[in-house]
Amino acid sequence: MGAAETVIGLAQFDRRGAGTDAERRAAAWLCGELQASGRDARLETFWCRPSWALTHAWHVALGLAGCLVAASDPQIGGALILVAVLSVLADAVFGVSLGRRLTPERASQNVVGGGDPGDDRIRLIVTANYDAGRMGLVHRDGVRAATARLRRLTGDLSLGWVGWLVIALLWLLAVAILRLEGQRGTVAGVAQLLPTVVLVISLALLIELASAGFGPGAGDDGAGVGVALALLRALDAGPPGQLAVELVLQGAGDGGAIGLRRHLRARRRTLNVTNTVVLGIAACGAGRPRWWVSDGTLVPLRSFARLRELSARVAEAEANLSAGPHRGRGIAPALPARAAGLPALTIGCLDERGIAPRSHTPADAADAVEPAALDAALVFALALVDAIDADVARLRRDREAVGG
Repeated sequence: MGAAETVIGLAQFDRRGAGTDAERRAAAWLCGELQASGRDARLETFWCRPSWALTHAWHVALGLAGCLVAASDPQIGGALILVAVLSVLADAVFGVSLGRRLTPERASQNVVGGGDPGDDRIRLIVTANYDAGRMGLVHRDGVRAATARLRRLTGDLSLGWVGWLVIALLWLLAVAILRLEGQRGTVAGVAQLLPTVVLVISLALLIELASAGFGPGAGDDGAGVGVALALLRALDAGPPGQLAVELVLQGAGDGGAIGLRRHLRARRRTLNVTNTVVLGIAACGAGRPRWWVSDGTLVPLRSFARLRELSARVAEAEANLSAGPHRGRGIAPALPARAAGLPALTIGCLDERGIAPRSHTPADAADAVEPAALDAALVFALALVDAIDADVARLRRDREAVGG
């Protein structure tokens, strides 16, 4: 079964949002497909709270409440805003927060193939999200194209949207401190106007997104799953010499990469920077190949330097693919691995605007996925794995020479 067939099969599980029955049925189907191809595959169940939009809606609401209270009691109002800031930061860093605790808990599953603990080769974890995200106003192509233009203008200085949320809350906290010191007049009122407006708009958008329906999720990220499975089949047919390949299809992956975070946390004593490489496959439904040089909704993390260098070499060698770098400001599939300190990088396909067309919209159906994009992503992924394998072999030879 090729990548396109996987996309079509996965799209049959309509509204497969994180923690839904459709997601669990999709996981069972993917596990069966892996087992039918001769792979050792299993389902790993975990409980999570995947509604990140509702989580941050609670945080914004708490910040606005603190802003209102601060007008009459700056001490209590400032304390509420401070709690909101700390909770946002805890959610971004650890995935656990007060706001997260106020959202429904759901069961999800990772689909894991391979991972023999007795294999002493470098472990290459290939990962992609198989669940579908919610549709909403923030995911319309025009909005996403505008934010992509802003990222290009600001370059590495641009923050993720959670970073801007923290700045707005800190701004209100500063105003509360000014009120506490006696500045309760027009100056304080004007100073809090802009961040208050930003938070009100953010609250409306977050609530709308949290209540929106799940999209088809064919291009984002059914196509990523298709490419990941095609890559796995190709590597099984021609195994790399220095890499033991493991597949992790993430449950509850969209918007939070919770599945990979749980997978790595359960193996934190055995996976480290010397024995593990993580390759994420993001949306591949349209456009040309890209590799993520940085990513993150708070303060963006840079992808592993050596993997960025190898990606640039592959792009130069495979000039016909028109591959290029991309600065992400979301949560791409490999981000939790990078946050854990592992060598990690995400690849995918984006259009000339730097976005995945039709992502999180009703138009993201299987018949809109471009076969040429799937093929280009697979070729780039195979070439990158070959480059990683050769690089590992070179490093080992160098170490042996030094040791000798």
